Amino acid sequence: MADSQKNRFVPKRVILFIEVIKMNSMDNEIVKDLNELLRGCHMGAATFKEYLVEAQSEKLRETLKHSLDVFQKHEIELTSRINSYGENAADSTGIMAVLSEMAEKIKTIMADSDEEILNQSIKAIDMGLKACHDFIDRHKQVPEELLFVIHDLEADYKKVYRDLTELKLNNY
Repeated sequence: MADSQKNRFVPKRVILFIEVIKMNSMDNEIVKDLNELLRGCHMGAATFKEYLVEAQSEKLRETLKHSLDVFQKHEIELTSRINSYGENAADSTGIMAVLSEMAEKIKTIMADSDEEILNQSIKAIDMGLKACHDFIDRHKQVPEELLFVIHDLEADYKKVYRDLTELKLNNY
């Protein structure tokens, strides 16, 4: 029996209810993944603040400061988008965030030179880029304005990645 024939026997209210459930499920997945991006911004900001304290090169310090501005901008934007779905945005105090921050602090302690700070910063931004790509791959049917936010985040991460890579190539 064709779908149109099956639907003929199902009340329209039931069909609408099923569609609402599907939309809520999609929204929940979007919010979950937005919160993951937000946690990444929180971790990046915390890590780069630590690196800023340790960095010796003025050029590296300037790039880290710019990176912190990028993280802050996107923390605000992602929080706003999550709230627009009627959900609470993740903060950096969750148990997984605490464990991740501890791991990052260990990396920070081990990053005892500008070269190591630069290498770890590049890896961190690369992880952020991967997270953006994963979000886009998983969510093909998101509102255009949300897709714009993710592409903006990706573009900013790419710029920071280029800046860090350029510093590395030029021996900071």
